[in-house]
Order: sequence, then C-alpha cells, then structure tokens
Amino acid sequence: MSERAQSNTTGYLFVYFTGLEEKSTDEQIYFAISHDGCVWNDLQTDGNPILSSTVGERGVRDSFLVRAADGKHFYLIATDLSIFHRGGWKNSNASESGSTSLVIWESEDLVHWTAPRLVDVASTIPDAGMAWAPEALWIESDQQYMVYWSTRSEADNHVGDPTNVYYATTTDFEVFSDPVLWIDREHSVIDTTMIQADDGYFYRASQDGMLMIERTKNPYAVSIGEYNHSDDPKQWTAVYEFKKPFANPQYIGEYLEGPELFFYNPNDARPDPTGAAMIYGLMWDQHKTGNGYLPFRSSDLGSSDPIHWELASDVDFGSLKKRHGAILPITEDEYKRLKTSFLRENPASSHEIQG
Repeated sequence: MSERAQSNTTGYLFVYFTGLEEKSTDEQIYFAISHDGCVWNDLQTDGNPILSSTVGERGVRDSFLVRAADGKHFYLIATDLSIFHRGGWKNSNASESGSTSLVIWESEDLVHWTAPRLVDVASTIPDAGMAWAPEALWIESDQQYMVYWSTRSEADNHVGDPTNVYYATTTDFEVFSDPVLWIDREHSVIDTTMIQADDGYFYRASQDGMLMIERTKNPYAVSIGEYNHSDDPKQWTAVYEFKKPFANPQYIGEYLEGPELFFYNPNDARPDPTGAAMIYGLMWDQHKTGNGYLPFRSSDLGSSDPIHWELASDVDFGSLKKRHGAILPITEDEYKRLKTSFLRENPASSHEIQG
C-alpha cells in the first residue's frame, strides 16, 4: 500500500545517508526509528551503516523505501553515487558521467535484505548524465509503481537547464518501462517527492528554485515549460510556492532541497486550529546552512492558508546527521523487530527507546 499510514501502523522507519562525504560509509544506508514521528533513535553509530552498496560506484545517496502493494514486501531504492570515491564534488563530473542505474535492495521483514543490485533506468535517454534522487509510488488504478528520478541530458532537453525529471513504471522493480520526460523547467529540477492525498489529488514538490507545490489527478501528465495555473485536474497545476504559508523568504531553493512527503499515523496526527488532523509531513533539507532537515506538518496540502500548516519545531531527528531520505509508517511488530535486530549491535541512541 505504498507509504500511506494504515490502521495497524504505529511507528516509523527513517532511511537516510549522512552525507558528509568524508569517508566511504557516509554514503550508505542508515536507519532510525520513532514511535511518534517526533523523537528519532538511530539504530547504528556513525561509520556503521545498516546497508552498504558493493555495486556500481560503491556508494548510495537519496534512499527511498516502499512497502509493496501486498503490504508484506519492501523495496529500498537509491542513487548509485559516491562523491567520496570520486574525490569530492569539485572535479567529480557526477551529473555528466554518473551512473544511469539505481541501486535496489529487497526485504520481507526490514531486517534481512537481499544483496544490492543495479537496475538501469536512464541509459536510453540520449546523452544521459546520471539518475539521481529516485522515488516510487504505487498507482492503485493501474496496479503498478511509478518510479521517478532526475537525469541531466542536453540532447533530450526542451527548456532551460538540462537537468529534468523522468519516470518509468514497473510491477516488480526488475523490469522497467522506457523512461518518459516528466518535468522540464527553466531551472534545474531535482528531488521530486509525490504523495496521493485524501482529497484524491496527487501532490508533488521539487527542488526547482521556487519550491512549487503542484497537484493533479493524473500523475503521468507531462510538464514542460512554465507552470500550469489552470484548474484542469488531468494536468499538473501549480497551487502555491511553499514559502507562502509561512511568509518566509528563505523557504526557496537557495536554502532548501530534498523535499520528502509522508503520512503520519492516525494517532500522531495533531489537530490544526480548525480541528482538522495534520496527517501530512513534509521535510526539506537545509543544504545551504548544513543544518539538516526542517520538518513541517499539514492538514491540507492543497491550501496555502497558514492555519493548515505548522513548523514541526518539536521534532528531534537524533544524533546522526540525516540527508535526503524517506520515512515509512511501520507496525509495532516491525518496530520491535528493527529495535531488537539492530540496536543490540549498534547502541547509538541518544534517547531511551520505547517499546
């Protein structure tokens, strides 16, 4: 059922990389768990990732975790990239000579994982330079996953900067359809996150300079050029810039990137001033200041009214720095299994873990 909270989910799993790029283990997969989405406990110490890539560039970034449609299987996908092994960003040419594959792990229980494997998703794009920041969403009506990522391609570019977002579909994360150019703007577009809200619309946010919130009822609709401001539900429509609900001039792409939309579990969804449950979470990585994630809650992704939004200043992300990751609601059994399996090996928590 993808990332939506269920009646039996009571906790959360956060998958991420630390992103300092000072050693090979900074670009691997780390886990943190939480009972309430506010206090997070790392399941490992720095330098001891839960999962390490031994394929491709031998490093991964931008991890994303999917619960399969059957509710019992998990896919973890990530960018195949190691800036450490490339010698740092300065001369890495990572977006021109990067990998066109994603790294994928699978699990039945979140504890035991398959060996990492590479799946090429972008090499058929002319002049493709990389495949970065993947996410996936189960499209119930079509019984398939929509997987989307960013690729730089001068040859396939229509507008402005050549870094755009593509998507492909799959049912098993082994065989993928041909990539489709999905978002092409004047500025670079990367780090797209998407969720299907309770109002029936799909909402997405991207690092596109403006941090625009868009929505549609047809997630496959292609966006090329200027933002669409019509009311056509079959197209992606610009709803508002993220800075609007907060009137904060620093809530723009210069300061924020790596957005991540997720659901809160019903018992953790706090009421807004109208009494509506704030069931949606949205985090942004404060890349310019290096201060990690900035979290928010919302009761209505389609509204820019401040009454439906709040800065989640009570969130404590734990001791390890967290870069571009994903949050998945999990059951109590899954929470306990993760705690028992990993915390014993890596007693890294800065809090007393409950449960």
